[in-house]
Amino acid sequence: MDDASGTLAALNEAIHDAAKVKSRDDMNVGDIVYQTMDRNDGLTLNKGYDTRNKLFVIVGKKSNGEAVGTCLINSTFKGDAERQKFQYTIRKDKYPDVAVLTSDSPLDCSKLFRMNVRKSVAVKAEIVGHLTDEDKENIIQLVTSCGFVNNHDKKVFRIGID
Repeated sequence: MDDASGTLAALNEAIHDAAKVKSRDDMNVGDIVYQTMDRNDGLTLNKGYDTRNKLFVIVGKKSNGEAVGTCLINSTFKGDAERQKFQYTIRKDKYPDVAVLTSDSPLDCSKLFRMNVRKSVAVKAEIVGHLTDEDKENIIQLVTSCGFVNNHDKKVFRIGID
């Protein structure tokens, strides 16, 4: 729905533009990001897809800010029972403003994805929300304690380091 002068369309565009990642300073631990990803990002793609729009949480950041460590939000629990111990449910009711989060969804803290911030800028990633302090603390603790995420990556992305 729009008005005759296009005010609503302009407002909608301004809101989306404000959420776009423009530099490394825009991406911080606890941000919920919506972005196009591909095989080069570590995704396994099926059914002929070359890319997928994914929702992820930033759980760590390199000291120079050029890359972030992320965990993906999935629609269902993934992996064996041991990996499922490291999945944290992101509750939709806590994040009503995150439109792309359509239901309670598991965040897979058993696998860390490296994301170059330049790519996020290039694909016009959007910061669609930010974790509550409680969820952020619980998720960082879960990633920190996860043996599936190697200690080198935890250090590089300063995970669990205040």
